[in-house]
Amino acid sequence: MNALATRIRNSRRASVAVVVGTVVVLTAFVWMVVVSPKRSDASRLTDEVSSTQSQLAIATQQAATARRTKAIAEAVQTALPGTADEPGILDGLNAVGAQTGVVVSAVSPNQAVTATNAVALNVTVEGKYFQIRDFLHRLRTQVKLRQKGVIKATGRLFDVTSVQIQQPTPGSSTLTATLAVNAYSFGPTSTAAAATSTTETTTTPAGATAAGSN
Repeated sequence: MNALATRIRNSRRASVAVVVGTVVVLTAFVWMVVVSPKRSDASRLTDEVSSTQSQLAIATQQAATARRTKAIAEAVQTALPGTADEPGILDGLNAVGAQTGVVVSAVSPNQAVTATNAVALNVTVEGKYFQIRDFLHRLRTQVKLRQKGVIKATGRLFDVTSVQIQQPTPGSSTLTATLAVNAYSFGPTSTAAAATSTTETTTTPAGATAAGSN
């Protein structure tokens, strides 16, 4: 009887040992065949995603830099044309005049001034005091330098060096202002060529301005 009980207990222990061994072997098999490769694939995919994200961030930064560079180049070209471009000067002055309600009545070379990379001009405008003041402000602020070196240009770079205001008719609200203006360009300008031509703008009966060259 005791021998039978001992045999049964030994048989149970052997069965447990076999089951445990089988579980261990099966676990190791599943780890090597299923889990470990999946972990390797997951790690590889994580590395690929990280690399792709880095490349995307670099590409985005490069695109932003290219856009900023293009915007700066366009602003510089607007503010500083490559040539003197006298017709462009007249267009710019008349545009600011139309915005502020003043009449640009005369534009002529300022032969008393020699400016580097600029055309020196005498500009005569007519209008009310606040209109003339607004004209001067807009003319001076067409080119702005903002934070981080960002340039914004809505027109050419003008510098007003002197202003003389007169009241042609006593008691009239219309004033005449004579401005000494430098119109800058990126390339060198020919002062002699500019001095040989005088451009005047005259008011038409309809109230618009027309430009001509003598």
